[in-house]
Amino acid sequence: MSLTLRAMLLVLFVSVCSQAQTRTLALYAGSARGLDTESAAAMRTELQRLLAPAGIELSWKDVGDRRTGEDFELLAVASFEGSCSPSGPTSMPVNVKLADTSITDGHILPFFRVDCTRVVQLLGSQPDSSIVGRALGRVIAHEIYHIVGQTAEHHDTGVAKAVFSARDLRNPRFEFDPWSLARMGATSVAGIPRGSEAAGR
Repeated sequence: MSLTLRAMLLVLFVSVCSQAQTRTLALYAGSARGLDTESAAAMRTELQRLLAPAGIELSWKDVGDRRTGEDFELLAVASFEGSCSPSGPTSMPVNVKLADTSITDGHILPFFRVDCTRVVQLLGSQPDSSIVGRALGRVIAHEIYHIVGQTAEHHDTGVAKAVFSARDLRNPRFEFDPWSLARMGATSVAGIPRGSEAAGR
């Protein structure tokens, strides 16, 4: 069977599975300094677009609004460091981490941190608010991939790859590859270890 045919079948399998079982992920997010309304809307739209093929529907929550009795299939907690304002400084060293997810004893925990300043700097001089929001959505989707998939591994292409370029964040389209989507569909509860293949992130 050709590699192209296998890839097409895997995409079809992921699509069918995502339609058959949609899971809700509660994303508890702290405040993001300098994030304007347009950026926030673009971030949420892009994140939902990227996670939908994995059968994940987002429920955005304020980190201070956690209530007893709330029950979600998947859970993640986000914190933002630095400034998400598009008017921030633009110079930065290459190959810096834009975000990271907590790992303890080889297990992926449902907590991640986004470095807004570095994301904005990577985008270059004075990016539009919509581009900042879209870039943040892609960075967040990458961390959610680690949490939902319970893996520290990366893929060669797409949103699950190890390092993002400015082009990855700016391009109108940037997706998860089929293998990464399948990986996210294989875990039912975030934060509960499925195995110990995680090596660190």
